[in-house]
Amino acid sequence: MNYVLKRILSFLIFIAPFGVFSQSISMSGMISNNVASFPVTSYPQLFYSQFHPGIDVAKSWKINKSAKHQLWAVANAGVFYHRFVQTGVKIYPSLDYKYLICDRVRLNIGLGVGYMHSFEGYEVFKLKDGGGYETQKVWVGRSQFIAALDWGCDYKLKKDAENSPLLVFQFRTNMQGPFVKSYVTILPVNSVLLGVTLPLIKNK
Repeated sequence: MNYVLKRILSFLIFIAPFGVFSQSISMSGMISNNVASFPVTSYPQLFYSQFHPGIDVAKSWKINKSAKHQLWAVANAGVFYHRFVQTGVKIYPSLDYKYLICDRVRLNIGLGVGYMHSFEGYEVFKLKDGGGYETQKVWVGRSQFIAALDWGCDYKLKKDAENSPLLVFQFRTNMQGPFVKSYVTILPVNSVLLGVTLPLIKNK
């Protein structure tokens, strides 16, 4: 647990300066479907093969002044449930590039690296010193790293309102590891996300 707290503290220290230097701030909430499969090429499976739900939240700070080419520092947190495999709780920073193609639509791509805690969705047995096995407590979980690639678009719901909410649609691939050290070191998890972004403030 101390390891988890250290990772969260490091994350908070990393993102703290963006609150001072940002041009604007927004908050996002999204629901997702998550499938463990080949990165990117397996995105179509997200719409028909399996359903493993998730919830993500993100706070974003705009760190440049350009309206057309926007750079955002993002604090991401989320959880997803994959039956019989794992429940993943993740927290990580990312850097997003957003390109304004018209008054209401932005394209975006982002990269992030961070921490995930994986709770197994099955019983885990641990070999005892004196022989035999004991059941490991499921709430302990395992520390994992993740690397995230996401891309998608935002749609402004009110054309003439500067602080209009935005509808968000994204694809994401998380590379998680070490998942099973002996034969599945890195586990790719693809996600499709749908949600809303709410602008909070704009510094003058």
